Amino acid sequence: TYPAQLGILLGLVGAGLIIGGLVSVAIWLMMTGRPILGMADDMLKPQYYYAIMAIQGVSTFFMFFLPVYIFALICYRKPSKFLGFNTNVNYKQVLIVFGILILTFPLSGALANLNELIPIPKAWALKFKAMEDARAVQEAALININSFSKYLVSLIIIGLLPGLFEEMCFRAGLQNIFVRWFKGPWAAIILTSILFSAIHLSYYGFLVRFDLGGIRGFIFY
Repeated sequence: TYPAQLGILLGLVGAGLIIGGLVSVAIWLMMTGRPILGMADDMLKPQYYYAIMAIQGVSTFFMFFLPVYIFALICYRKPSKFLGFNTNVNYKQVLIVFGILILTFPLSGALANLNELIPIPKAWALKFKAMEDARAVQEAALININSFSKYLVSLIIIGLLPGLFEEMCFRAGLQNIFVRWFKGPWAAIILTSILFSAIHLSYYGFLVRFDLGGIRGFIFY
């Protein structure tokens, strides 16, 4: 049943989160020799750039890619087909996708402004602002690029892999289950987009990520 499939996927994601965390700690200890207790602060320091990149890649692999792939192996006879991998891609499809993304850039900007205009309690606003500031500090550490080798590593670890792995988890995994469960795309795409945006824990980026999730969901479908 589809509720059982959802339970299996969520269980695998939870297991991937735990295993990824343990592997990340092991990588940190091997690459830096620094204590675990100071790991959160040390990960903001540029001298540990390559350790940070290794942990970023491993954690997203275990949390997003591996659970969905194992789920597809368990529940479907043709896992690659279920996950949406298709070798028959033509240039028209690529152009259509780029066209959609370019046309929706203004919408993303408008939604970002709308998100800031929605009235919320002052205490909430202060808390959300603090979360955004902390995120900005973390992102600054991740994109501390001062060489071509770091540029290539960042391009793969920050630009390519998280996008691919997250799309596999949310679109190929969750959305695929919801489309079959709800017997249609609309509710499935909307619900998946809400979950996709919520997991990033960013109030002021919620509508933008919801919009991007919806666009990607329709493209995938």
